[in-house]
Order: sequence, then structure tokens, then C-alpha cells
Amino acid sequence: MESDISEENTCAGKPIKAAMIPFSGDFLHGCKKFAELARSSENEQDIRIFNSSSIINAACFLEARINEEISIGVLCYGFEEDSPESKEWSTIQNLQKKLTVQEKWDLVSLRTNGALWDKGREPFQSFEIISSLRNELVHFKGEFLGKDEAPNKKIAGLMKSFGVSSSATWIEDDCSSWVSDLLNSKELSVWVKNSISNFEQSYYDLRNPKT
Repeated sequence: MESDISEENTCAGKPIKAAMIPFSGDFLHGCKKFAELARSSENEQDIRIFNSSSIINAACFLEARINEEISIGVLCYGFEEDSPESKEWSTIQNLQKKLTVQEKWDLVSLRTNGALWDKGREPFQSFEIISSLRNELVHFKGEFLGKDEAPNKKIAGLMKSFGVSSSATWIEDDCSSWVSDLLNSKELSVWVKNSISNFEQSYYDLRNPKT
């Protein structure tokens, strides 16, 4: 049986010029994997390492997902270079490196009629805390802080919600830091995993709210 579609109208045998894989999925899986390792470990240093890795992967997931969405938007509308949609997506991509995650989210939402970033409600609220944790870890300042003193209000609130406090006597050489007290908590890994999973599950609905 002969096909009505000629080879000129297909991609058969044509070289691929560029490619992109949805690596955000690996960050999401990494977050969950390290959270599981933190929960199952009994070594405090390992728990801290796994919790740190889970937090960093969680923060990377959302930015990667948004960047992928921007690239897809540019690709989908790139065939009409002079169209308003094509120019808008290209502008976002050109500004990509200078924008925060929240700014990228809002600019894409304006294209899709999606929900704008609202740090006062979920899942945005939890991600703000995860992002704050990620920044404190990646840019660790090594500050000398007092007993149960956190570097900012977001982290202080998280420690309070988990009931995290120093078990050290703070006499002679027996002391601790917020980073070890919090990252030693197995509850942290559960919360990070659940928070980013909830964001991922509601991502489509946030981008395409029902009218």
C-alpha cells in the first residue's frame, strides 16, 4: 500500500539539529531518593549529607521545569517569528539568566493565564522555605550563632514546626549549630519530599487553572 505522505513532508532520514531532555525529572527523583536515604540512615553525618542533597535537588527541580517550559514555548511559537507569542517567549528566554525562579514563573504564567506566584499559599510557601534552605547551604556563611538561632525567619519557623532544638549543654566544648540540628532531623527529608511532590502534582493545574 502506497502512502500519500512523501518523504519531503516527514523527518525520515533528516539529521537532528538540537535536542533537550527534561532533566527536571532527574532532580525530582534525586530529591525523593536522597530523602529515602536520609530516613533509612542511622549515621548523623550521612543523614545531614542526604538531607542537604534532597534540598538542593528539590530547589533545582522547579527552576529546571520552568526553563524547560520556556524552551518549549520558544520552539512551539518559533515557526511564526513575527507573532506576538514568539516575541514574548523569546524575550523571556533572553532574560532567563537574570530572572529569579519567581519572576520566571510569573512571566510564563502570564503567557498561559496561569496562577501567579503567591508566597503566602501552598505550594509556593513551602518552596520559598526550601529555596531559602538551599541558598543557606550552597552559600554557607559559617556564621557564629547562638543556641537554637537560625540564619533567617523562614528557617527559624521550620525548626520550630519540627521541634528542632539543640541537645548540647553549651558548656565547654559541647555545642551545636542550626545547620547540624536541622539537618539531623529525619522529619526534614519527609517534609522536603512531600512539599516538592505536591508542587509537581499541582504544576499543570497552576499553569492551566479551570475557569
